[in-house]
Amino acid sequence: MLVNGINPRKQAIPLDIFDKIKSGIDRVKDSNGIPVPITAYMLQEVLRRNDKLQEVAVEITEGEIIVTGKAIADLKVAKKDVSFSITLQPVRMEGRELIFKIAKLKPLNLSILNKRIFDKPPHLTYKSGHIRIDFNGWDLVRKIPVGKIKSYQLGEGKIVVMVGV
Repeated sequence: MLVNGINPRKQAIPLDIFDKIKSGIDRVKDSNGIPVPITAYMLQEVLRRNDKLQEVAVEITEGEIIVTGKAIADLKVAKKDVSFSITLQPVRMEGRELIFKIAKLKPLNLSILNKRIFDKPPHLTYKSGHIRIDFNGWDLVRKIPVGKIKSYQLGEGKIVVMVGV
């Protein structure tokens, strides 16, 4: 039955709900984004998925990430375990990736060895002295359907990335 041309069983959505949604979207746009903390432990777990790395430990300090562990160097003659320490410093952001330059690498910084050890897509890629961490592969970041990294901050034990529109 229609009353004044309107079905009384179907209720119209009040306009104030649309206004609330619109104001919420505007707030996210105007803010720096949604903070997503990535802890040293989370980064360590991603690195442990790499079968060439063992005994990996990650330390995040103000301005740098220090990764230590053992890598299996697959040389043509034999396989050898090499203890390493790598210091990464952030350089820039692209989309949902942070790009780090290799500031220090002990015992030696060989591009071919670095590529074999650290080039493990989708989370990590190595190219010409830089390591990219793609945060879009992380469930925590993937839950935010749109946006890119607007800013980041390295603090004691974690990286806080701000994902926004």
